[in-house]
Amino acid sequence: MLSLPTITREESLPNTVKPGVQTGPYRPDIDGIRGIAISSVVLYHAGAPLLTGGFTGVDIFFVISGYLIGGHIFSEAVSGTFSYLRFYQRRAKRILPAFLAVLAFVILAALILMSPLQAAEVGRSAFAATLSASNILFWRTSSYFAPSSELNPLLMTWSLGVEEQFYIFIPLLIVILIRTKKSWLLPAILAACVVSFLYASIRIDINPMFAFYMLPTRAWELGVGVALAVAELRRNHNPLPPRLRQAIAASGILLMLAPMAILTKNSLFPGAAALPSVFGTAAVLAVPSSWVNCRVLSQPPLVFIGKVSYSWYLWHWPLLAFAHLLHDSVSDGGKLPLTAGLLAIAIAFGAAVLSYIFVEQPLRKSTVAPGPLLARYAIASAAMLAVCAIVWLSNGLPNRYPSLANLESANPRLANDPCLVVKAKPNLLPPCYDPYEVRPSVALWGDSHSAALAPGLRFHAKTEDYSFVQLSKASCLPLSGAEHYIPASPLLASDCLRFNNDVLGLLATDRRIRIVILAANWADAFRQTAARGWMINNLAQHNKMPSADDAREIFKQSLTASILSLQRAGKKVLIMQDVPTFDFNPVLRVEAAQIPARRLLASLLTAKYPTDPGLAPIGDVSDDDASGSAIKQTIAGLSGVKLVDTRNTLCDSRNLCLYRDGNHLLYTDHNHVSTDGALYALRGFTFPAP
Repeated sequence: MLSLPTITREESLPNTVKPGVQTGPYRPDIDGIRGIAISSVVLYHAGAPLLTGGFTGVDIFFVISGYLIGGHIFSEAVSGTFSYLRFYQRRAKRILPAFLAVLAFVILAALILMSPLQAAEVGRSAFAATLSASNILFWRTSSYFAPSSELNPLLMTWSLGVEEQFYIFIPLLIVILIRTKKSWLLPAILAACVVSFLYASIRIDINPMFAFYMLPTRAWELGVGVALAVAELRRNHNPLPPRLRQAIAASGILLMLAPMAILTKNSLFPGAAALPSVFGTAAVLAVPSSWVNCRVLSQPPLVFIGKVSYSWYLWHWPLLAFAHLLHDSVSDGGKLPLTAGLLAIAIAFGAAVLSYIFVEQPLRKSTVAPGPLLARYAIASAAMLAVCAIVWLSNGLPNRYPSLANLESANPRLANDPCLVVKAKPNLLPPCYDPYEVRPSVALWGDSHSAALAPGLRFHAKTEDYSFVQLSKASCLPLSGAEHYIPASPLLASDCLRFNNDVLGLLATDRRIRIVILAANWADAFRQTAARGWMINNLAQHNKMPSADDAREIFKQSLTASILSLQRAGKKVLIMQDVPTFDFNPVLRVEAAQIPARRLLASLLTAKYPTDPGLAPIGDVSDDDASGSAIKQTIAGLSGVKLVDTRNTLCDSRNLCLYRDGNHLLYTDHNHVSTDGALYALRGFTFPAP
């Protein structure tokens, strides 16, 4: 979870504002609040203990942003001096210099350290970030197959997109209402905040990724800051009683800090869980003369951290992402060590200080007129867009590492498989299902692991003169009446139940289909955690995690129901035991062996030289064993069900399994086989007689 707006101390309100908002030309306590917020964010991302909710620094920054910039817009609009040209001139001077510098660094580092496909993804992200639209891109591409967020060096730019989109609309609202119905302004802002908050509370239960990334569900956080500034600028300043000021400040700082220690990455967020951070920040901002503001938040070290917070935020995530890339290229699983994470953010802090002194500050002081200055930044941004487009559209400049480019092109990405659907309905068009095919058919039913095996099964079906039907949906086990519920994707279970019901009906009624293969990541049914989910057979009780024994029974009963329904329809049933999984990503290991700079830096970072032997021990053994045992117990009481175990071809007697065969990459990540891997795993496979 990431975020940080880009407000700087020079964006404090002018000296003419009322004392409730601004006690002078500069409030050091606001930089102190920034210092707390950025420290919580970067330490959380580095893996620091006791800061499981450190991502709430985003909410603190959004409130500060709305308070300072919204108040500035309001003050100028009231005095009749507001200018869109000057507003965006200030935004460009404060945001673009450091942003473009970091973007250039990320593109260069990606071309040195990343494979063609990875670099192309960075180019696309950089292109969207330059247009202040990366939050939209990350929402649209967030899926089961999205690259790990820890490896995306530009993920932090989503919050900049939210903020810039907000400042397209809020100046219009303020200027229009001040010129027409000034008395409506504050009620309109508050109403918009309420609507945005309610919408966020609804979407968090339907589409958590939309709620996290998109402006409509984040606008209320910035809007609270705007509303506070407008309210203070409109009223006559009557100082609050000293004791009340101290109580408000103490309560506010407690509300800001508590979520950092209480919330976790599994908390439903944003929504009600963001209220303490938002209103705590607003409370502290409202009492600038309190002891907390003057004596605690105005301490010089904290203030200095706040001053460089924008640059620190920009630098810390790319350096952490590249550290994750280097670590994952050589590790046998496990998180980035805390020492490595702290080293990355320390280096980022040094880069932030240099960036603040030599990039941000000099260019902020530019006296160039708004028109020419914006034209210069437009040219610089256009040049960056061109570079990003070249990297993106060229597929990551594949001539840098041609052998890796060949490996990647030989194994199309599973996310592009048209038969692996996102919606709750199977794809019933060729090549997934041909209603005009007259030959006997073999049907494959399952999740993304089934789709990964599909190229191999399709090859054998063609060899044996069967037509091939593929009915796959990511994260949907081929079960009848039960499913795997994942809190982060709350609608998935109901979608899977509808999908499986449709598939089962189709398989039972299509007489051309003689053989049905069930394939899936069966171990998912046995991962009983808040992050990974649990088995359910009653949607009304989805929030109740069953015991391990109950989950096992749900799985066995639903699998039995699927098999019996198919057998009653005259189908032969095959169950594919899942392919071996690894505790690491084999692709990163192969890449590290072929990218010299990554190999060198990885060995320096982890004191372990990258090796690529082509085979490794199986990971996740306990869950695999549990699922394998449950499947065997299920089919032991049924007749005519064949179990196919791909470990017989992929693994040896020592439980070491292949992830690469010569120049053929057999996996696309730690648990999905590639096209080459599917063909290799199914060597010697034959279908039973219909």
